[in-house]
Amino acid sequence: MYIYFLIQSLFKRKMFYSLFEIALSKPRLGKYLVAVQGNHEKAMYLYKLNMQLSQALFGILHIFEVTLRNSIDLYYCSYFNNKDWLRDGCGEDGMFSQPGLTRSGYDAKAKILKIQSKLGESYSHDKLLTELSMGFWVYLFAPLEFKAGGQGLHKIYKMRPKATPQKVLFHELHDIKRLRNRIAHHEPICFNRHLQPSIARTKMVYHLIIKHLTWLGYDPSILLMDIDIPDPIFTSINEMNSTLCS
Repeated sequence: MYIYFLIQSLFKRKMFYSLFEIALSKPRLGKYLVAVQGNHEKAMYLYKLNMQLSQALFGILHIFEVTLRNSIDLYYCSYFNNKDWLRDGCGEDGMFSQPGLTRSGYDAKAKILKIQSKLGESYSHDKLLTELSMGFWVYLFAPLEFKAGGQGLHKIYKMRPKATPQKVLFHELHDIKRLRNRIAHHEPICFNRHLQPSIARTKMVYHLIIKHLTWLGYDPSILLMDIDIPDPIFTSINEMNSTLCS
């Protein structure tokens, strides 16, 4: 009788995985299967942990993105003495019309003009502000954009170590943006480049977010007070990796 129920249980698990695979696609779920050495049940569990981790980090990333955007807006409104600095920066002598600015591979002016056109008569600076992506704000720290903006944007990080250059800020922000985009596109954030369960990279970026919020002059424990901290999920993924390696 025990053997019968064991066979039934194994059959149900295999059936569940097959349905899961059809719904999510074999290539997507296949990465998780490789990560857990072909164990169907663990693959579904790891997928669940990845979703939980993404959900926990999405709220944290939201707070960070809005905080960064508003800090940049306040700085440039004051620096240019202009509350419509984004739109006016696309003018003939504006910040976003500087020669060679698109050499960085990111055309900030084109992004602004496209959104302005879409907004039409309902345009306002605040609406333009909220339509621009995190990539836009991050690239304001790229070398050419940073120079075009007066080379003082790093000052928004009031609590940063004074020797911290713009280059470091840009690369760290780029890492945060990359994680945000992976979550937005439902990509895995729970294993390394060798497809092994690992939260090392994700945890490192999470700590970058906390550090940047602190450097911007905020207490992360207050800003993130009601948002789930992902530490228990980090632990669960680490435990799974330890089990596979033992």
